Amino acid sequence: MSYLTREPLSPKEWHREAVSEHSGASVEFLGIVRRMEGGQPIEYLEYEAYEPMAEQMLERYIQQAQEQFGLSKVYFRHRLGKIRVGEIAVIIGVHAPHRAEAFAGCQFLLEALKRDVPIWKVRAG
Repeated sequence: MSYLTREPLSPKEWHREAVSEHSGASVEFLGIVRRMEGGQPIEYLEYEAYEPMAEQMLERYIQQAQEQFGLSKVYFRHRLGKIRVGEIAVIIGVHAPHRAEAFAGCQFLLEALKRDVPIWKVRAG
């Protein structure tokens, strides 16, 4: 499965996959391009990645989150390329038996993405 895409993201895709009979909690994070970046108004951001390494690292972190937090389902997509203000750059969705694990698992994945995965903003327009 590819976690990176150049296509527009929609939470509807996650919601279609969000049914899990083993889960009592679902948490979703949407990262949306905002109007101001670094105190300056922008129209868009561009994201690039070292894709093979990013895919491997995301797979490893997702497996770790599933084991550590007992997640029954994980949905992860990060968009690359030009993303306009108001568009979604990343979707992280998780299911777990309980809300504490779902929130913790989602935050773990977001922090790992920001800290370690080779995806970066290259230009704000």
